[in-house]
Amino acid sequence: MTPNKSTALSETKSFEQIHVMAREKATQKKPKAALVSPAHADIFKAFFLAIDDGLIDPAIVGERTMIEKAAAEVDFSLDGITIYDCSPDKSAVATACKMAADGKADIIIRGTFPTDQFIKELFEEETGFVERGKLANHVAVIEAERYQQLLLLTDAAVLVDPDLKQKISMVNNLIAVGNRIGIDTPRVAVLAAVEVVYPQMPATIDGAVLGKMSERNQIKGGFVDGPLSFDCAVDPVAAESKGITNSEVAGRANAMLAPNIDTAHGVYKAMALYGNARVGGVIYGGRVPVALAARSDSAENILNSIALAVLVG
Repeated sequence: MTPNKSTALSETKSFEQIHVMAREKATQKKPKAALVSPAHADIFKAFFLAIDDGLIDPAIVGERTMIEKAAAEVDFSLDGITIYDCSPDKSAVATACKMAADGKADIIIRGTFPTDQFIKELFEEETGFVERGKLANHVAVIEAERYQQLLLLTDAAVLVDPDLKQKISMVNNLIAVGNRIGIDTPRVAVLAAVEVVYPQMPATIDGAVLGKMSERNQIKGGFVDGPLSFDCAVDPVAAESKGITNSEVAGRANAMLAPNIDTAHGVYKAMALYGNARVGGVIYGGRVPVALAARSDSAENILNSIALAVLVG
């Protein structure tokens, strides 16, 4: 897009607003939510809060005996909740995907599956979770204590080392998620270690290409600029000190495309564990949104992920 210095800051700046919008959306049509194999207290607590807030029409997928045992251990009542019983040799993830395909689930919530196993099973070709020609990736939303707006981040969970073609789709998904949570014109920083192009650093080349594509309207709906180091993306003083003065993104990014999963995961964990940030995350671009919080996330942050899934669905 052509830079326009009058572009407004994002309307949605907190998870409180996200929860309000998710509840409003749920009053029109409460989404059917399939929780896959829950087994610890924070998952059950977040699930209960989502039910109590009127966000979801709940169902649980997995081995009934294990679900009932886990629920009893944390004193969680299963009254009124449909359980789709899976035998030990039947994948609960595949069952949830089949429910989505059949219109029985509008969102999927990851329970206590290890992330790598959950992602592997979710993206098996047989599940049909991702339609041919489309790309699904993880988008985190971060409400940092010292930043004036929400910050979207991809990809901390799914795509390990995306190529340029995948990054184009990832940017489009970032913009789509931003739009759905109330950010009209996301400003996407393509992260790299430096803010200049070095041929020996592929991430800087990808950042420059994506920025030029945005400038020429090949990427629509938001602003994209890169390469940008993290400080230049979020700190206007840092951006100006490095001569970046004519950018819609530098110094005020509200979305970030990391060069690889290591960078994105490190940023996510640092923000969540040491930055006093509220976080949530979804896999977007598949048949239905998947609420995918980290296993170390609190019940509050798991609930944030559920609210995001409701809102972007």
